[in-house]
Amino acid sequence: YLEAKAGSTMQVAVILRNETAGEGLAALQIKIKAEAGAVVKLSMVQVLDNGFTCLSDIGTTCADGASFELTKLELGSGKLYAGAAADLIGKGSNFTARIGYLGQGEQRLDMNYVARHRGKKMDSTGVLAGKAFKLFRGSIDLLPGGSGAKGQEQENVLLLGDGVVNQTIPLILCGEEDVEGNHGATIGRLDEKMLFYLASRGIPEEVARSLLARARIEAVVDLLPEAPAEEAHKFMEAHTDEL
Repeated sequence: YLEAKAGSTMQVAVILRNETAGEGLAALQIKIKAEAGAVVKLSMVQVLDNGFTCLSDIGTTCADGASFELTKLELGSGKLYAGAAADLIGKGSNFTARIGYLGQGEQRLDMNYVARHRGKKMDSTGVLAGKAFKLFRGSIDLLPGGSGAKGQEQENVLLLGDGVVNQTIPLILCGEEDVEGNHGATIGRLDEKMLFYLASRGIPEEVARSLLARARIEAVVDLLPEAPAEEAHKFMEAHTDEL
């Protein structure tokens, strides 16, 4: 439970990992209360072994002028069920989510992010390979009384291979007239011209695929504090050669 007092700034970093190899269930719930004018910055990295099922839940309330910034990187666990709900009850409150994910093998990723709000921005970036399955739900709920609110959602997904399953479900609910809600998704595969160029420079295709895929994830890693960023780099060094 995190409580940020009025006008304060709180920065929290969470690394979710298993110390010994194996399988099991990892469950984490974080509740956040941000008082008027407070800023809460939460950075999370999940690097559990493939034998784990991960349940990750975040809930926050933001008062007048309060801001909640979430930077979250999902790299491990065979089955992931994760999400966040932000109740932006105060005037001028804000929720920003930057989500990165990597799905490989037969991993299953199920994510759900919701904001009931006066203002929000949500971005997600991911890479899917092998037979990975991903479902991403992003909901912008523009409630009555939130005149002037703006919401934006954007997802960018890189697909590696024909066996992946990618599902994106954006949802905008509008209960007020003077509001703005936008969403978009960019879904594609590696540029063949880029692969050819790298091959002409002596970089094998499998190495090029790994480099380009990691570049997508690095965009989120660069937003993390030192400790979780190092954990993410260590995981990718060990698990992205087979992309």
